[in-house]
Amino acid sequence: MPEKLDSTYEIYPRELILYKRPTSTVWQCRYKVDGKWLIASTKLRDREKAIERAKDLKRIAELKKEANLPVVTKKFKDIARLTKQRMDDKAKKGEAPVSYNVYKRIIDDFLIPCLGNKNIDKIDYAALKQYEEDRAKLMGKEPAYSTVRKHNVTLNYIFEEAILRGFMTRVNKPELETKGRKGENYATFSVKEINAILANFPDWIKRGRSEAKREQRELLYDYVRILIDTGARPGKELLDLQWKNIKYKVRVVDAPKQELDEDGFLIEDIKKDELIEEYDEEGNLIESIEWQPTVILSVYGKTKDRNVNGFDETFKVLKEIVARNYPDSEVTLKKLTENNDPGYVFRTRSGGKLGTSNHMFDRFLDEHNLLYDPNSGKKRVFYSFRSAHTTAVLNFDGVPLRDIALQLGNSPGIIAKHYDRATGEAIAENVRAPKARQALFHEIDVPEVYQSKKLKKQQEEVAEKKKS
Repeated sequence: MPEKLDSTYEIYPRELILYKRPTSTVWQCRYKVDGKWLIASTKLRDREKAIERAKDLKRIAELKKEANLPVVTKKFKDIARLTKQRMDDKAKKGEAPVSYNVYKRIIDDFLIPCLGNKNIDKIDYAALKQYEEDRAKLMGKEPAYSTVRKHNVTLNYIFEEAILRGFMTRVNKPELETKGRKGENYATFSVKEINAILANFPDWIKRGRSEAKREQRELLYDYVRILIDTGARPGKELLDLQWKNIKYKVRVVDAPKQELDEDGFLIEDIKKDELIEEYDEEGNLIESIEWQPTVILSVYGKTKDRNVNGFDETFKVLKEIVARNYPDSEVTLKKLTENNDPGYVFRTRSGGKLGTSNHMFDRFLDEHNLLYDPNSGKKRVFYSFRSAHTTAVLNFDGVPLRDIALQLGNSPGIIAKHYDRATGEAIAENVRAPKARQALFHEIDVPEVYQSKKLKKQQEEVAEKKKS
């Protein structure tokens, strides 16, 4: 056996050891409780006093163990980081739900700043009430019920980690209350307002002061049209979309025999604007062939991967993006999707992302008197398109609630959540909703109330100059 150093004393053989670190004058101790070695500082420089303190520490730890209390206290922030590490380990194994990203953000942005320096076994009712006050200050408002619920789920993960590591017992785990303000629905758009938005976009794009601004406005127009067509969640669900995440089929309706695959879809890439008019022997126009594209977007949703169905407008937008961003005529939507191209869809011609789109979108809506709902006074946001889409397909086409729930990645109830096995692709025909899309993408002359305030002012200034 190696010779013991003068700075090491075995008080109880293989049970309690006193020692001093080379860089410290204070005595430390190691002691065993329930088969586990624990470390603590005696905070004393006198050896004899330190021996007695070490015995006390071991005795207190044994009493805590007998009383079903945690033997060692640890800082909340340390256990929270261990919880994040466990989540990351599960993610590497492909076992982590998307919600872990939300929980980790809550840990970093709220829990550690507010509770980090407290001992995990000292988090009691008073500490949680203080946390509620501190959280509201950080947020600048009282959190919604759903937000509080997410915070409580995160706290429970941390408490379970502490219990697993012996830093807390189930007996002294605090009970969490889920209270919060009632969540408010986003303001929506009427069909008429959707028509006005789409009618105003092209001219607004042209009036961009620079090429970079016009590119950003173009991309916002693409983004808005696909939001309206699909009802997808705004944000990363679409903005992180890559060409490899897209599959599409173009179906022929009431057409003569063509080269089709086994599912009845055209094999070649057909553009809707390439239809050829044909006449019979008497010069009568033969009814045009109708192409019906179905675009399947594989998105990384709020809780899991899912498929979102897009139709004519989504197909049109994607082809426009390809035409703008890939000047090489050899690059087509068909090749990009079939070759699993890793490029991102929502990029400008110069490769830029859709920048500060919230502010840009606010300015666009404000300019056209559409920023606030005239009935509720609530501000419109990108999520308002999701509500408008849902209302339209239910009202105009009577799409079954189950199908629209799957399209949107939500659940109408427990049955759909736990038992429905239908896939996004399976409900594609049911959510095609031609009447809704015809209404949503109907071209109109913009009513005066929605016309550009800025343009009106410029026109008035020009008229005044002419008079003078």
